[in-house]
Amino acid sequence: MQKLEQLIDKNFNETTHGRVANYIPALGIVDPQQLGITVYDIDEEQIGTAGMAGTRFAIESIAKVITLILAIKRLGHEHVLAELESGATDFSLSSVLLDTELNVQTQPVNYLNNSSALLTTALIDQLMGQNSFNALLGFCREICNDPCISLNERLFRSAIMNDKDLHSLAYYLKDKGLLETVDQTLITYFMQSSMMVTTQSLANLGAVLANDGIMPWNNVRLISHADNELIKKLLTTVGSFEESKEYTIKIGLPIKSGTSGGLLACAPQKCGIGVFSPALDQYGNSVAGMSLLQDVVDQLDWLYNIKY
Repeated sequence: MQKLEQLIDKNFNETTHGRVANYIPALGIVDPQQLGITVYDIDEEQIGTAGMAGTRFAIESIAKVITLILAIKRLGHEHVLAELESGATDFSLSSVLLDTELNVQTQPVNYLNNSSALLTTALIDQLMGQNSFNALLGFCREICNDPCISLNERLFRSAIMNDKDLHSLAYYLKDKGLLETVDQTLITYFMQSSMMVTTQSLANLGAVLANDGIMPWNNVRLISHADNELIKKLLTTVGSFEESKEYTIKIGLPIKSGTSGGLLACAPQKCGIGVFSPALDQYGNSVAGMSLLQDVVDQLDWLYNIKY
């Protein structure tokens, strides 16, 4: 706890760098000078927190991980990945260059980008129908061990009214015959992105991934070994938007960023980590959050030699 507080103090000035996401007005009004962290040590069965660890914030893109895990649990990873590969696009975080970016697929499939997330959400809608968001919310509460996770309706309305890039992408996928129920898929997508979590919620999720898919608070397996390994690999390779490769080298852990400033990370066999700081760099990653996460990995003695 004391060490984490020291690292919060060391990195707090980084909250003055970058800017909060403003493509959704409800995100744009968030105070950027916030920094918090939770570390769930599965070896010692201890949870350490520091800074604004209890603040609730929107899960945003980190929800893609939870939705993908649920889809894989229900349908199997071979089926889900095949569906995503059929609709592969090389979309950047907020690109609207449909004609130039979607005509040719030149990169390996990114299973956590926006087009893949829409297709994954559509799979959940097909399975659950009108109950799809409630199913996702319930699963999110379970895997994050947080029964207080709920929908921020104001943020949801702000997102669905203002994020035109996602609307454009969804209708492009429909035009290509890859997406059937655009309106319902967009509603479910924006609702899942508008769930409110804390750094402890994300640390708990990270602890499940670090613990081979087993929830450390009750020793119940939630994700198979093979699927858990797949999810960690995806977080390592594409979890931090365009900076994924850089952070894999610098930090060396599976990480997923969210544009609200959240960070999910896991140190396999050791701990889950949740971080929150809203000011983002140009790629959508938390400036202070990534700096803090790197310090946690570099400076805490019990994290030495556990990079993925």
